[in-house]
Amino acid sequence: MTQLPPHTMSELHALLTRMDACARELESVANAEYEAIRILDGDQIMALTDRRIIIHQCLAKLEEDGRALRTRARIPEEMTMEVLIDLFAGNQASEFQALRRNLYERMIYIDRQSQENSLRLRAAYNVSSTILQHLGLVQKEQPYGRTAVR
Repeated sequence: MTQLPPHTMSELHALLTRMDACARELESVANAEYEAIRILDGDQIMALTDRRIIIHQCLAKLEEDGRALRTRARIPEEMTMEVLIDLFAGNQASEFQALRRNLYERMIYIDRQSQENSLRLRAAYNVSSTILQHLGLVQKEQPYGRTAVR
């Protein structure tokens, strides 16, 4: 592969920029989730979950668009984004690589945040459930869906 169709790199740059914008929004959702979990705000947690779903759908669409762009440009699947940028971005290679790296690092950070928030949410649920059970406001659940009788 020696040449790309015209505008492929500008389309790729626009795609990476839109992905970065989605990732930034997802990062803000993860931060807001942390606060909502910390204060046990169920309505806010549900609203943020809905927002997270929409952003993930946006990212999935952008990923699909990226695959379509690679197919249209006849870029081999085994060629990494890093190599593609180095070969075809010319004097914009450093800007492209910075955008690619920042997006990658942001997605790793968001994934880690999401995992931690999931653990926090589970812990908050366990604490809340235990308190409600001790107050007698909720029956203890037993394995296989049976409830305990005292």
